[in-house]
Amino acid sequence: MRSLNDTYHTGLKLLEEDKCEEAIKLFDDIIPLRPLVAAAYVQRGRCHWEMKRWDLALPDFENCLRIDPENGDAKWTVGLINLQLGNFARGWEYYDSRWDTETFKSPRLKTRLPAWERGKGYKSVLVWCEQGVGDQMIYASLLNAVKKETEKVTAMVDIRLVNMLQRANPDINFIRHDSKVQNSEYDSQIPIGSLGRHFINEAADIKKHRSVSYIYPDRSRLDHLQHELKIQPDDFVIGISWASTAERIGNHKSIKLKDLERLWEIPNVKIVNLQYGKPDHDIEPFEKETGKIIHQTTVGNFFDLEGVVAIMSMCNAVVSVSNANVHLAGALGVPTYVLDANKLWYWNHKEGDTSLFYPNVKLYTRDHLNAPWNRQVRDIFKELKDRALSRHK
Repeated sequence: MRSLNDTYHTGLKLLEEDKCEEAIKLFDDIIPLRPLVAAAYVQRGRCHWEMKRWDLALPDFENCLRIDPENGDAKWTVGLINLQLGNFARGWEYYDSRWDTETFKSPRLKTRLPAWERGKGYKSVLVWCEQGVGDQMIYASLLNAVKKETEKVTAMVDIRLVNMLQRANPDINFIRHDSKVQNSEYDSQIPIGSLGRHFINEAADIKKHRSVSYIYPDRSRLDHLQHELKIQPDDFVIGISWASTAERIGNHKSIKLKDLERLWEIPNVKIVNLQYGKPDHDIEPFEKETGKIIHQTTVGNFFDLEGVVAIMSMCNAVVSVSNANVHLAGALGVPTYVLDANKLWYWNHKEGDTSLFYPNVKLYTRDHLNAPWNRQVRDIFKELKDRALSRHK
């Protein structure tokens, strides 16, 4: 007879294989027998969350916290689900527990400076970076809201973002993420991901406090790449990326390159590669199999984000899964079509299918973890084809 321990680990294995329904059955068997096994609640909650059953996921994580109030994973996830559902007060309360979980890898700034708060009269704040490029970009949309209330705002961001953000936001001082800072220069500090708790108490606050089009390309890079790509007036240029390289959730957010094949049917289309990391190795076999060409440049899409932004600014559209490219295109103001895997809380806040954080970003969300992308790709293709054809009417 299988032990509870074996059942639990079999459930974990099924979850790692994305077999959520089978995993739920095993966790269902464990919980009535051992209601104090908090881990079973967490893992069953993860399954429900992946399958977009938030009404079932949230109670599981809350039950875990009743049993184990200091469980960091459960706290952070309760925060994320509440943010997703628009329960912002509870969401931000638990979101700040992200450093209590083993899965959150961003280092915390070592400082004795007090935490910045609105209305406290602070005059010089250090906003320090955490998480990845995409998260830094979306929370950077709130930096101008901080500047309205604080004389001096200094933001530590990924070294690849410093120049583009500084160019478009001269009233804020941007420094590289590995800079050595003197506490004496500031009277307060805040991690960039915690800005939301001070400005977003309801969905309407996102539009109220966000910045729009808060980066723009370097003109010299733009001129060079226009010449390199030989963009013609009739070209309908689409930048694409099809994969996320995020740990654990990257595969869930990604799509097969061949599934985007219909984009090549758009009149006068020129498809440009924006993919970064190892997934760009998919290009050669895709081109051999289909005969479709993906235009490449001398830009290194991972390290040279200035080059990526310059390419995007030449695009009529960007089509991407949810990765850093979406945030760059969103901050740039380029029409962007996102294949959304429903993994990130901020994409759940939209007007129709348009992101509240980025008014140029449209979201095409699949139903759950194992759902195909067919409908979303079809809808994006139809809209882009109509846009391409309408230019000549």
